[in-house]
Amino acid sequence: MKTKCFKTLLVLFVMSLFAKKFFAQGAYVNINAGYGLSMSSQNIEGFDNSSSNNNGSSSSGSREQVNVSLGKGFNVGGAFGYMFNKNIGAELGISYLLGGNTTAKNSSNDNFGGSANNRTTDIIISSNMFRINPSLVIASGFEKINPYAKFGLVLGLGSIMYDVNENDNADIRLMKIKLNGGIALGLNAGVGALFKLSDKMSFFGELNMVNLSYAPTKGEITESTKNGVDELPNMTTREKQIEFVDSYTFSGGNPPSDSQPRQELKQKFPFGSFGLNFGLRIGI
Repeated sequence: MKTKCFKTLLVLFVMSLFAKKFFAQGAYVNINAGYGLSMSSQNIEGFDNSSSNNNGSSSSGSREQVNVSLGKGFNVGGAFGYMFNKNIGAELGISYLLGGNTTAKNSSNDNFGGSANNRTTDIIISSNMFRINPSLVIASGFEKINPYAKFGLVLGLGSIMYDVNENDNADIRLMKIKLNGGIALGLNAGVGALFKLSDKMSFFGELNMVNLSYAPTKGEITESTKNGVDELPNMTTREKQIEFVDSYTFSGGNPPSDSQPRQELKQKFPFGSFGLNFGLRIGI
């Protein structure tokens, strides 16, 4: 009995070594970095420059309507892959997006009865996202320069930040808002080429496209000051926190509690991008 068990263990051990050697032949690790440009976008709310005069009062102002794509920015990441043969393989990639800033400016000048009121508001929106990307890889299999294509899914865990700077007749209000929660799901595709440096190492360049949108499930005012005085301690939970939902009901005769986050409808933000990635592939 002991001899039989020993032989079985020995066979399993030898098979595991063989399998390890076999699978290692096509395994690799990628290390990469790149930059993505805006591909899809939405608008930060705004309106055209306008002015009016009515009964001795006048107002003028300007607002910018700016296209925003939160997928633009630098990204760094890596991947573990395995080529089943010289033409077909699979990858599991991870990356972190350091989203670029987008700024919109609003201004207004009002004069009612000789009393001037000047207000300017700067709104800066930015994002970060951790992304997981399982992909199918199709390669030409050439030795020195190996063109390839890949496509797959993208799962993202992100956050969106708003920085609001308001100057209302020299009263300065600063506010930071963070939106996060929930999982983004989209598609990824790329084409590139491997340039062989040695038996175990290759350099690659890749055109990459991400089609992705993200709907946060919660939001919170993380900073609010007026003329340097912290306003957060005097704000209710309802004023500071948001729960984004698919639908909700409300009743004027039964107002919601100030101790609970206020509810708002979910909104999808675009995280699409089109850009270049460069990196190294190291065979295992």
